[in-house]
Amino acid sequence: MLKTTQTLRWNYEFSRVYKRGTFATGKYLSVHCFKRNPNLRHNRTPIPIDLVRVGFTNGHGRRTAVARNRAKRLLRAAFSTYEPRIPMGYDIIFLMKSTVEIPSYQDVEKEMGRHLSKLNLLVDGENT
Repeated sequence: MLKTTQTLRWNYEFSRVYKRGTFATGKYLSVHCFKRNPNLRHNRTPIPIDLVRVGFTNGHGRRTAVARNRAKRLLRAAFSTYEPRIPMGYDIIFLMKSTVEIPSYQDVEKEMGRHLSKLNLLVDGENT
């Protein structure tokens, strides 16, 4: 079965995850997650439960577009390694904190794995 991932795009989707979900935070990033209700809708259209919706954001300290985009690319690349192990039906937001310099890929990947396992979002099997 092919896993489908969509992007969170609307402000109210991000707000729902921040307000009603759980989170884990560390030195470089924060992970917020929300288990969707099967009856959840977007403009009267049901949101399928068989997908994961993901959002990538930055803290307020990144002033230039180059730095913000590089941080988001790092988050997307690190997420791609964990994507097959995440169960369906979740909305997840990855927030890169504003540090003096952008961390290395290895640091981001290691911390992301730590947070996802802390939130019980990693499953070993492919058939989730």
